[in-house]
Amino acid sequence: MAALLTTILAFGLFGCKKERPISGGTTDKSDPNAPKEIKSKDIVEFKVNFSLDTRKNINGDAFYYFVIKNDDNGVLTAFENRLGISHEADEELLKGLQEIIDKYRLVLYNGVYRVTAGLPPEYQSRTLNVIYKSGETLNYTENNNPSEKWTAAVYDLFAKWFADRGIDSLYPERENSQVIRMDIEKVENSIVTKYETMIVGEDKAIDGEKRLLTKVVYDNAKQELIMRKFIKIPEDYYKNLTEILRKYDFDMKYEFSYFEHQYGYYGFSEDFYRDEPDTEDLIHFYIEYESENRMSLETKKASEIDAMKDLMNDLCAYNEPLFE
Repeated sequence: MAALLTTILAFGLFGCKKERPISGGTTDKSDPNAPKEIKSKDIVEFKVNFSLDTRKNINGDAFYYFVIKNDDNGVLTAFENRLGISHEADEELLKGLQEIIDKYRLVLYNGVYRVTAGLPPEYQSRTLNVIYKSGETLNYTENNNPSEKWTAAVYDLFAKWFADRGIDSLYPERENSQVIRMDIEKVENSIVTKYETMIVGEDKAIDGEKRLLTKVVYDNAKQELIMRKFIKIPEDYYKNLTEILRKYDFDMKYEFSYFEHQYGYYGFSEDFYRDEPDTEDLIHFYIEYESENRMSLETKKASEIDAMKDLMNDLCAYNEPLFE
């Protein structure tokens, strides 16, 4: 009897022992027959979890679990389960999610289930599950990439959608103090334009004021100074700059930057790619706030320069008349 029992245990016939994936090992349960085309565009249920290194909520947390499903009363509702927020879903949100699915061609990953054990939390598996009115489904599970564009797009959509409905906790704490210094530099077609705060000597002081605002225009191609002019800083100058920056959510997009600032990737453009070459053009901002927060941004990436075009145009349009 003892020998028989030993044999049973050895061959696993005395109950089932669940296999555990070896740390570092990959489990692949992908379904190669899952459809790579979904005809329906009408989402009736949506679930996704992920972590982002470029997006943080009010608590400084970067892990998210978004769900759209019927609540206990049968009302289609959007949830973010980690923060515990919810609001009745609508066509705007559902349509936005489908646009992201289409833009990033996520249906091509339908049926993929491939995860690696033992990874740090931010790289552990993420799952996208979408159910359509037609009964078609999209299921995609893979190791999380905390710099992924499509998950950032999902966050951005939910964060704005909730904020528009009075729930802004998906966003980080905002910079609410006023700008006390801002240096602006633009290089376009070899022409350098700068608006800077400078401390000048007694000989250049205006009405005894030595902290002045200066505009410099320089031709890089000809190595020629076109103009340099000093003026007194207008009383409402930094208030107006602060309002322009807030109009474009500069503080938040700065915090949402991709990679390090020195590489020239920021939160303004979704269409960057890591090896995008530098151009001869440039945008540079240096900003100090009353809170002692400092932000320095410099990029030669065409995608970012184009994405910041309206912001730069507003800043130049405000500064230019001051020097006339």
